[in-house]
Amino acid sequence: MTLNEALANPRGYFMNGNLGDILVVVGNETINKTLLQILTSLEQQVRVVNEARQALALIGAGSFELVLFFAPLPDMTAQEFLARIKDTGGTDAVATIVIGDPDQGAELEQCLRAGADDFLITPISTGLLKARVQLVLEHKRLRHKHEHRIESEELLKIEHDIQIARRIQAGFLPETLPNPDGWNVAARFQPAREVAGDFYDAFMLSQNRRLGFVIADVVDKGVPAALFMALVRSLTRAFAQQNYSFNWADILETDTLAQPFARKQTRTIPSTGTMALKNAVQLTNNYITENHMQDNMFATLFFGMLDPATGQLAYINAGHNPPVIFDGKGNFKLELKPTNMAVGMMPDTKYSIEFAQIDPGDFIFCYTDGVTEARNAAGDFFMENRLFEVLARPIKTAQELVDQVYATLQDFVAGAVQFDDITMIALMRQPEDSGKP
Repeated sequence: MTLNEALANPRGYFMNGNLGDILVVVGNETINKTLLQILTSLEQQVRVVNEARQALALIGAGSFELVLFFAPLPDMTAQEFLARIKDTGGTDAVATIVIGDPDQGAELEQCLRAGADDFLITPISTGLLKARVQLVLEHKRLRHKHEHRIESEELLKIEHDIQIARRIQAGFLPETLPNPDGWNVAARFQPAREVAGDFYDAFMLSQNRRLGFVIADVVDKGVPAALFMALVRSLTRAFAQQNYSFNWADILETDTLAQPFARKQTRTIPSTGTMALKNAVQLTNNYITENHMQDNMFATLFFGMLDPATGQLAYINAGHNPPVIFDGKGNFKLELKPTNMAVGMMPDTKYSIEFAQIDPGDFIFCYTDGVTEARNAAGDFFMENRLFEVLARPIKTAQELVDQVYATLQDFVAGAVQFDDITMIALMRQPEDSGKP
């Protein structure tokens, strides 16, 4: 194929390889063999095309280091060509040299303002062409190397900060869980990212006569959710441990307008710990809605207050996945459905307290939606039915229970990407005859 035939070929012409490092857009100009010989002597692969639109398509799909083009172009202005390269992101990866006649000084200046790296005036000097091409390519490589170094340093700094954030967040989770006489408690936490929006907590209250336990899920992901999680966790525990009190009539009242989730059932007289329970949730909600309403963030939360001596459970379920109670034979007993909306959604929400009984041999299992909404590679969800099948299996301890659920969950997802945090906490009451020989 002759050079003239190559330039007439609308598909372009390759020299020294299949896909070049240098793209030459010649337009209707007559380009001599000497110019191409100079370019190929630089050990660069060269491709020649004669239309700007064809060049743009190649820039978007190829890996060129340099675009060398003649002004004017047959199908668009040189400035438009440079702008189109920029729109495709090409100017960040491709260097450009524009070639013009001596009387095109104004147009060449406009090209430099539009993003061209350099220019050449015809007739082209062999030495000058070599020098300009080498200089522009070297400058481009040095610039990219510098940008990559800066980007790497920034990424390392971000990674360092995130690791610190993860350690701080891990400090919000209890190192050990309380295990009152006749009970055992266990939890499992697997964040989907470096930091999480889920949390769990468990602590003794009322001179060790009550066990408070919490599980919550911030409705967001990443760093914002982690910060909000830290706020909710700190407030719930702090308010639960304070000596503020509500009037018992406040605890017993049921304002159906303010409590759309409230159940119509007989309430027992508040026992030790119910005031701390109501304080923790209601004051946390008040603080968030008064100070962070503009952030449009909220958390579903289940807060239980357990009397270990009797197995009576007082609880508030603020829009969270319903915890479930199973008996020692694997039979489903009760689902503790939401009684109120999530924390942080509405000011002055009246949170009602409900009650349940955990008998000897029973366990309560609490979880976030990262468990039931875990997906396998086919996109199938784990769902409640699979969870309940696992919960019905014989187990002896709360730790065995959460480990069994987590192992089954991992077998189900089979290495698929984890999209949400996985959090669970279980409390098991030992059977009455467990201590007998």
